[in-house]
Amino acid sequence: MIQHIAILRQPFFDMVLSGEKTIESRWSMNKVAPYGKVSVGDEILLKETGKDVTAVATAEKVLFFKLTPEIVEEIRVKYGKQIGTDKFENWQKTLQKKYCTLIWLKDVKPIQPIKVKRSNGAGWLLMK
Repeated sequence: MIQHIAILRQPFFDMVLSGEKTIESRWSMNKVAPYGKVSVGDEILLKETGKDVTAVATAEKVLFFKLTPEIVEEIRVKYGKQIGTDKFENWQKTLQKKYCTLIWLKDVKPIQPIKVKRSNGAGWLLMK
């Protein structure tokens, strides 16, 4: 099992904690973590941007996609509600991305705050 830190901005952080958002999606131009790095059973520490880690989840299911505009639309239609795509500032930006990771989250729970080093703009950190 690998441990990860997912940095989430609002409203997505609160949506994960409330159970409204059950799939964490990561969209990128390059094959960067979590693409190809996260597996079922991995522990994901959840951190709101600019704050400490305050929650944890387990990866229940993971899918990786090499994107086309058609696949982006299929993801939006099939998983949009669970991802929270209606809260994306600009969904059209995802049409320019080349890779997507979908991670189904289970056993999401708050934990005592854990301080971690700044991510320097990274949205995902691999702890190993």
